[in-house]
Amino acid sequence: MGPPDAYEVLGVPRDATAVELRSAYRRLALEHHPDRNPGDPDAERRFKEIVLAYERLRDPRQRAAYDAGQRPRGRRGDFDEEWEEIFAQIFRGARRKEAGEGAPAQARDLRARLDITLEDAAQGAEREIHLRRWVWCDACRGRGADPEAPPAACPLCGGSGELRFKRGLADLAIPCSTCEGKGRYVRERCGACGGEGRSRRESRLRVKVPAAVEDGAQLKLKGKGDESAQRGEAGDLYVGVHIRPHPLFRREGLDILFDLPVSFPQAALGDEVVVPTLNGEVRMRIPAGTQSGRVFRLRGKGLSPAGGLRTGDQRVRVLIETPTRLNERQRRLLEEFQRISTPSTNPRRRKFLEKVKSFLG
Repeated sequence: MGPPDAYEVLGVPRDATAVELRSAYRRLALEHHPDRNPGDPDAERRFKEIVLAYERLRDPRQRAAYDAGQRPRGRRGDFDEEWEEIFAQIFRGARRKEAGEGAPAQARDLRARLDITLEDAAQGAEREIHLRRWVWCDACRGRGADPEAPPAACPLCGGSGELRFKRGLADLAIPCSTCEGKGRYVRERCGACGGEGRSRRESRLRVKVPAAVEDGAQLKLKGKGDESAQRGEAGDLYVGVHIRPHPLFRREGLDILFDLPVSFPQAALGDEVVVPTLNGEVRMRIPAGTQSGRVFRLRGKGLSPAGGLRTGDQRVRVLIETPTRLNERQRRLLEEFQRISTPSTNPRRRKFLEKVKSFLG
């Protein structure tokens, strides 16, 4: 498979003028420049294609030969060792910039924590979080230079607007990324960002919490992380959701667990009680003879995710409370109850004693 079509790479028609070719080349070379896209293999590949496409077309005679389908003579224009050495030099310089103090500030993901109630988790909510993040400086458009200061000759390209590279027969000029090919560069720092190209600001962001969100879930806010100083690109913000303990309820999947203390007479005689739920109070019947630990299920009173196929239930566990402080009349009544009780009054205890007796022989 041959190299890509040079005109398509530069995005120009086949009858483009020399000025149009150069303009397209400078714009694309700056866009995909390794200084602006450190560590990006796609940008590196595109940059090479753009440089080589322009090299095939910038000389009128070589362009005519290219249009006629002729392969360039000699090694000029070929992707050979000399081109490899030039590109290696360019990308080594970009990597040194990335590792050094002068490296452009990059976009970065951030993490934040959001504490919500169980009611928020059940119904869904919208909450505001505050955080400090790096934001692109619109005063200097991320350049870090004072927009009001007079420009001077670019210190990197010496005012030419280009950086030249030569290896053997391979000779090319690429636009200077420091001055964006203009040759002039403002050296005074921007007063708004101190020359960083971005500044740390307090941000208030609205976070939508979906219904039935799990404890520990990560909510992604795209583009709300630290912004780059180059193009205003931003990382993402990952918000960790933490559900605070509830004084009454516990959660298990989509179900809500609730312990209901009842008195001994209520459990023995049966009763109708009021049970709180996340959606208000409901009345529940306790049958006579209910044992401690029995679980009743309130259908549809749990969590319901948006668009979910199932709604959870509320499971109510009955806990029979043994009285701890008795007056004289209560004590006499309980003693009388115990005296007139028969084995059939407490069948579970009777069966337990029979098993113990059998075990002990």
